Amino acid sequence: MPELRRGAFLAYASHKSFDDVMNLRENNSWGRVEYLIGLTPNDLKTTQDDIISTQIANKLDINKSIVTFLVKQNYEVDEVIHGILYSMYVDKSPADIIEMYNPPTSNWEVVADDLGITQEELDEIHQKMETLDLGMIKGPKGPGAMRF
Repeated sequence: MPELRRGAFLAYASHKSFDDVMNLRENNSWGRVEYLIGLTPNDLKTTQDDIISTQIANKLDINKSIVTFLVKQNYEVDEVIHGILYSMYVDKSPADIIEMYNPPTSNWEVVADDLGITQEELDEIHQKMETLDLGMIKGPKGPGAMRF
């Protein structure tokens, strides 16, 4: 599956066919495939950011430009989701909320308390987070490996 996932990601990023990418992979490393199809690290990051932004915006039914702005600030997916969901209950922007998060001195529960989010609202937020299925890979950052 990781091979297929990486191939699909590179095909999407390069606008090449999946078959073309996988044919190149038969005799080359992934780094070489990226080079051969003309992808730069910036292209990979841009594509990854676009996929993440689209998934979050669709799942939370919000404007993609809001999510894209946060993702381009290099916030983790978890931070983006918390910021967006918390902002639905208070009069602060997701970016302002994310800035309040500063572990270990200020975890998400502390941020919620500082914002005046009630336990009932926090339970609703946690329930929404549990139902999100963004299809992302847990693990380290890198091309094709999206953190969640």
